[in-house]
Amino acid sequence: MLKRLGIALAVVLALGVGGAVLVRMMDQGATAFSVEGAVLRISGPISGAAADRLDRLLEENPGLTTLALGDIPGADDVNWVTGMGRLIRAQGLATRVEGVVVNDAIFLFLGGVTRSMAGGALVLQGDAVQRQAGVAVDQSTAAEGDRQRFVEAVLGAPDFAAFMAETRAAQGQYILTEADIARFGLTTTN
Repeated sequence: MLKRLGIALAVVLALGVGGAVLVRMMDQGATAFSVEGAVLRISGPISGAAADRLDRLLEENPGLTTLALGDIPGADDVNWVTGMGRLIRAQGLATRVEGVVVNDAIFLFLGGVTRSMAGGALVLQGDAVQRQAGVAVDQSTAAEGDRQRFVEAVLGAPDFAAFMAETRAAQGQYILTEADIARFGLTTTN
């Protein structure tokens, strides 16, 4: 009897702790979207679910002209985020950085037909810093190739992809300066 009670108690405890962990992960990992007139606002980490939601929101709101990027700590998968960047470009959207956009999430910004900074920042973090923040990092050769191809397609040269790789390898954090942004042609407007 005591053994059964102990097992039941262990199961209840495991379910409670597991549930609390799942709720915390959902709160931290959710990408937030909101539509305000012709502007779609996005913030939070980018995942496959975010890619699907962006596609759906663009279909449901054909009058959107601008994607405003809030705080986006990164992206779990290069393929998702470059796909989102291509979708943004295909829809003819302008992009505007209003928050802190980190590492591969910068590809959302680069997807814009016109791109501007509105008080936000573009940040490159080392892979270790990203992992400490709970963001998965894809270091595969295929991912690096995807990064380079996307940057070359939207900017006309792979230089920024190489800069991203070098900066991420440094293991720290680097905030792109106005000179960096101008050198790589990241914005199309002031």
